[in-house]
Amino acid sequence: MPANSVSPVPQMPTNSVSAVPQMSLRVTMSVGVVAMVNHSAIPHVSTSHVTICLNASGDLPPPSAGGNSTETAPSSAGARVEDGEYAWDEFTQGLILSSFYWGYTVTQIPGGYFTERYGTKIVLGVSQGSNAILSLLIPAAASLGAPWVMVVRVLQGLACGVIYPCLYPTLGRWFPTNERQMALGCINGFTAFGIVTTSACSGLVAASSGWRAIFYITGGVGVAWLLAWIALMHDTPADHPRITERERRLIASGNATKRRTERRPPYLQMLRSPPVWAIVITECANSWGLTYLLTSLPTYMKHILGYNIRANGLLSGLPLLGRGIAFCGAGLAGDLLLRRGWVTTEQIRRTAATLVTGGCALLLLLVTFVGCQPAVTTFFFFMAGFFNGFIGTGHLVNSLDIAPNYSGSVYGIANFLANAVAVLNPIVTGAIIRGHQTMERWSYVFYLGCGIFCTALVSYQVMMSVDRQHWDKQEDIYDAPDDIDEKKGVSNSIDVCMEETAESNGVSKKADR
Repeated sequence: MPANSVSPVPQMPTNSVSAVPQMSLRVTMSVGVVAMVNHSAIPHVSTSHVTICLNASGDLPPPSAGGNSTETAPSSAGARVEDGEYAWDEFTQGLILSSFYWGYTVTQIPGGYFTERYGTKIVLGVSQGSNAILSLLIPAAASLGAPWVMVVRVLQGLACGVIYPCLYPTLGRWFPTNERQMALGCINGFTAFGIVTTSACSGLVAASSGWRAIFYITGGVGVAWLLAWIALMHDTPADHPRITERERRLIASGNATKRRTERRPPYLQMLRSPPVWAIVITECANSWGLTYLLTSLPTYMKHILGYNIRANGLLSGLPLLGRGIAFCGAGLAGDLLLRRGWVTTEQIRRTAATLVTGGCALLLLLVTFVGCQPAVTTFFFFMAGFFNGFIGTGHLVNSLDIAPNYSGSVYGIANFLANAVAVLNPIVTGAIIRGHQTMERWSYVFYLGCGIFCTALVSYQVMMSVDRQHWDKQEDIYDAPDDIDEKKGVSNSIDVCMEETAESNGVSKKADR
């Protein structure tokens, strides 16, 4: 950080881990459904590649005589032990995995508005409490049938949908403009690491204690986190009981984000803004690709690469590990490059978007060419996650550039439309694969993702901007008393810096004497 920067503590660790339990509750079903389903009870037209791909887990079923079979391929004793109790076919599994996004999509735009209006602490606190309790209900819902699991997952989606719209107003209120990439990178990096840990532990827990324990443990952790959130979280620097005046002034320096918005978000003007659509289209591609990693990858690793549940839980989290590394590294590097004046904000945004969309498109294409090489395929998925992590310096933070006051609403629109598209991902994947667990069918899935990323690459480069939009500046007319006090801190922060410089000069002169 530069000399004049401030690390908002405890807000930085609080915000950094705020999305971890929420996202962990989101991904438990991806590994959980693999352990819940009795795969040997589902008829498959073709499972030839399960018998071909040899991997380090050692679960290689014996080959069938003809390569293809109208019945489920024979499996080893270990594989039979791992089978669950529900005969849900691929399409039903796709509906279960997709149902989360049905609810998740609905609360994106309201989440941004409520956070801008009422603050993050209440909105995200209610969200987390609801999500944790619903996780505890999943085993009971499963015993009633797949539709009840879908109902619970829809409700979890409704609760979870406010996370990212909550994030951007909080960043705008708590971090100076030259530290936001670092802050966003750390928050998303911690989130990715939390998902990796959850994915790995879910596989181990399912293998040792059964799949129900996955949901009981993550739900309990979510309740514990809620208590910490209530104790440590404060919406703005002005609300924090232990912040110093110097810290408050430095945070306010150059910060255009208001404490609370007074007007309703100008949605029609946002929807007519090309920079907003650049963010929307790129986020649609990002959500489509991320849904592959969060929902479909464990199934692909089981049926095509042949990994058992323990290895599946560990290896399916590797792309998220790469994503977390890139998030943290790119955020720190982006802020450093901007402070040194080596690049412009626009150059960083364009470069990052190219790495995200172009890199992911290339790697999904390469997966279709490597054939039955589990180690190489797993590495390509890891690198796809790594390239995806550059969104922290690309379109993901672009909403703070163009609309610091309405960043939550802008990202709410983007995430609403993106998840409306992502809802279709597990359903489309299940429809393509249904009854044909082969590399050829999965290749069609990856070709589709490659095309979506290429479309986003071109669209973002054509329409993006880093200039603050006129409809966001209109909010500056409505200044509440608290906002006036915050703006006084902007000019006062210069005095603080001058005082520090004078004090240091005085010390050095005394030393010379």
